[in-house]
Amino acid sequence: MPLFRKKNESQSQAAGLAPWRSELGPLLDELGVSASEEERGWVAEVGGGRLFMTPIEDGAVLSGYLELEDTHEPGELAALLRRNLEPRLTWSSLGDAKSGPLGLRFAVPLDGFDRDAVLLALEALGDDTLSARARALRGPARGEQAEQAADAQATERVETALQTGGLPTEPGDKQGTWRLNADSGPLDAVLRDTGESILLMQQLEYGAGDDNPEVLRWLLLASDWGSARLGLASLPGGPGLFAACAIPAHAIQPRALSWASSQVLRLADDYDEHAG
Repeated sequence: MPLFRKKNESQSQAAGLAPWRSELGPLLDELGVSASEEERGWVAEVGGGRLFMTPIEDGAVLSGYLELEDTHEPGELAALLRRNLEPRLTWSSLGDAKSGPLGLRFAVPLDGFDRDAVLLALEALGDDTLSARARALRGPARGEQAEQAADAQATERVETALQTGGLPTEPGDKQGTWRLNADSGPLDAVLRDTGESILLMQQLEYGAGDDNPEVLRWLLLASDWGSARLGLASLPGGPGLFAACAIPAHAIQPRALSWASSQVLRLADDYDEHAG
């Protein structure tokens, strides 16, 4: 159980401290997911694999890990890193640069038990049956007009959270984007076009391309260090590297934005330290 094995004593205690612990099991039952509760969290059967979930950070964050089939093929590794920059709650990481395992992770900050946030994370795991059930529980399918209205409402919620949290911000180049001015450099915030989640990211110094499997696997390893990830983007000058963190946006709070920002900046600092 890779996720459980990584946790220290304080993180194990956090599993018992989570005030919403008793609510996750019934939600998994409602989804038709076969799951068992253990001392440090839950183990669920998803898509033929095992999903490990545990509270971290004194029960304020739900962390999940689903092991995937590993790969050393550069094109597949680069595709995973590009997908890491999509504004979804899940991302790919490696437990060890050489031996893996490759996993799909999520880390969702919860203010109490946020049912829709948990459903959104489970929906993004890629299992068709689970995704459909989670999407149905979040609400009926919306038409284009309703999607646009939801996006506008999410934009307003994000701007309110930014103002309330006192984060120095200016509008981005496109609608649904913002630039946060941090001491260590600007962060870009991008709202998913559905209004369901928002991605915070900071560009890093990088010039190693996207075809060296050792480099790409190391980037995926670094994406396992905390609750943020590294991702690649195709830029005019070649592949660009970003530290990023996505959080739900349907009921976003200043505390969640501050948490996501800190995760991005921490990973950026760790990357700078290790990359020299």
